[in-house]
Amino acid sequence: MSNLVAEAGLPVGLGVQSDEDRPAGRATKVPWLGGVLGIVVLLVVWEVLALYVFEGKHIMPTPTGVLRGLWDNRTLLHENAGVTIAEAAQGYLWGNVLAIGLALLFIISPPVEAALLRLAIASYCMPIIVVAPILNIVFSGDKPKVVLAAMSVFFTTLVGMSAGLRSADRVSLDVIRAYGGSTWKALVKVRIRAALPSLFAALRIAAPAAVLGAIIGEYLGGTHGLGVAMINAEQSLDVTRVWSLALFSAALAGIGYAATGAVARLATPWAKGQMASVGGAATGPTRGRTFRAARSVLFLAVSLGVTLLLWVGFVKLLHLNSYFAKTPADVWQYLTHGSAAAGNRAELWHAMVATLRDASLGYVFGTVLAVLAAMAMVTYRTIEAAFMPVAVVLRSVPLIAMTPLIALALGRGLVSVTVIAGIVTFFPTLVNVVQGLRSAPHDSILLMRAFDASKLTTLIKVRVPSALPSLFSSARIAAPGALLGAVLAEWLSTGKGLGFLMLEASTESRFDTLWSGVVLITAASVIIYAIVGLIEIPVLKRFGPAG
Repeated sequence: MSNLVAEAGLPVGLGVQSDEDRPAGRATKVPWLGGVLGIVVLLVVWEVLALYVFEGKHIMPTPTGVLRGLWDNRTLLHENAGVTIAEAAQGYLWGNVLAIGLALLFIISPPVEAALLRLAIASYCMPIIVVAPILNIVFSGDKPKVVLAAMSVFFTTLVGMSAGLRSADRVSLDVIRAYGGSTWKALVKVRIRAALPSLFAALRIAAPAAVLGAIIGEYLGGTHGLGVAMINAEQSLDVTRVWSLALFSAALAGIGYAATGAVARLATPWAKGQMASVGGAATGPTRGRTFRAARSVLFLAVSLGVTLLLWVGFVKLLHLNSYFAKTPADVWQYLTHGSAAAGNRAELWHAMVATLRDASLGYVFGTVLAVLAAMAMVTYRTIEAAFMPVAVVLRSVPLIAMTPLIALALGRGLVSVTVIAGIVTFFPTLVNVVQGLRSAPHDSILLMRAFDASKLTTLIKVRVPSALPSLFSSARIAAPGALLGAVLAEWLSTGKGLGFLMLEASTESRFDTLWSGVVLITAASVIIYAIVGLIEIPVLKRFGPAG
């Protein structure tokens, strides 16, 4: 049976430490003290950078300057925040409703899951910054922002809900079946209740994602909202206002994250301390390699066919103008027919090579930094308590607003693109690897302590092998994310790569190029996603916890 959880490999929790994993006698007396310390250190570093490193460059105000900016721009914030919140709330609602409904359908009908799974993966791998110009052409008003917000939350909630539904107690399910209960009865009586912790973990991450999706939509084609206010601030070179708007947006995202967590604690009190994870092994009977390969090819073909049908239906049913709304046949014609086809392919290929290079460097940079940080956090709990809240805050800052400032600080070349792609990579890798390092068998940890092994030895011999599955899970998120970061940097600042090519195509009404770019970047993301899965199997077999 096809398994969304195994294919996706996406943890949706923040790796809550279990009581079993915490050394005896070292309980945290003041759990919030570490977070406060981390914020204080962040503010001090920020102040030093603003006063001594970037002084006179007009790219980084001091924390006190940002606070003054928040107060001075309170009217602007009030006027635009409501618009962004409304767009994010609608996208959050529609994206999550669709994801939950599809997860229920998947658990009831596995063949439907097999047909639609890769379509769901493609929706996750499709960079929303690339889709935004097309949506702005197709839809009017606030609809493009709502759609982008919904796309931002859809896949995470789909994976979390699917993981929760499959985590139901097998004995309870067997009892339902023994008494003649249907699949629907098992779903209502057992599976939905079991799914709530993982669902709320996914909804918790979806809340800030919806805010950021709405801001991206505003930034790339809105007339009002926080994203539009950021554009106006950048165009007027008001750096303090840009930072104020970015941090205010991060605060909104953080409030959504915290509020969902509070609701989760009230709705699922039995799940306190549980780690919501969605990286399981596929279930079902083991078949031969030939059978599995044939089955994968079959469902890949079905998924591709469904995707093409939905694409054509999207264009035809909405009666979109063929001038800007291109079908698969139009893209194929653009790339393969006519005297200009070879030039079109060459233009896209050269841009794609530049983007892949930028994304690869950013992914390596972000992954190495995240793995080292995760090791330090798991080995020394004070570091985690101090800096994990900081990482969550930084994850909530709209990168689309900060990218031009990063380019001003580091230049418009390879360094800034690498940093931006690395930032996108860092957070999911950090969260996953922390969870993986902490998932090491408790008995093995106790054995190492009994032999008086050092923390470093325990880390290398026990925790690192246990973290390899989580590292690959994070790669499935972070590798396409690094591609998005590279496209974002190219779109906004560097003047090269596929991101810049699509920006040019959008402004010059070269819609064939724009749609071809969307197809190319999405296909590349899906292929990278699949390659990670192919590499994962032999590596885990050789070096993993069971290897």
